[in-house]
Amino acid sequence: MRNSRTTDGTAGIIILALIVFFFVNGPGHGSFASERHTSTSDATFDDTAIMGGVERQISSPAFRGGDATAVMGGVKLDLRDAIMEGNEATIDVTAVMGGAEIRVPRTWTVINHVTPILGGVTDNTHPNEGNSKRLIIDGVAMMGGIEIKN
Repeated sequence: MRNSRTTDGTAGIIILALIVFFFVNGPGHGSFASERHTSTSDATFDDTAIMGGVERQISSPAFRGGDATAVMGGVKLDLRDAIMEGNEATIDVTAVMGGAEIRVPRTWTVINHVTPILGGVTDNTHPNEGNSKRLIIDGVAMMGGIEIKN
């Protein structure tokens, strides 16, 4: 006699996926199966793309950092027109089966603290020893990728 329960864990995976979706895509955040292009002068940002894409151009005169999450989608951040408040800012990036592209000013030094798990991180920036402005990029690339460039 067969047990009527699912033995392959499919129900558990579906429930976990729904929990992750609602946790990551909280009220007022993100994109689901769509594209968003925005420009802002805010000092911080918080973007989420789930099966879609987000492009943000940041031109803040007092940039402090932000959060970006891509789950089976993509996030593109352009910080080249931003001016950093103080000497250090932090961006937390999570890419799960998706990708993130971060463009930074040539005058900033990037400190890469991203952990790749079956994914990758590429830092194509050129080191700038003459400037004290440091952008710290924390996060994880799980089966996804993060590219940092000037």
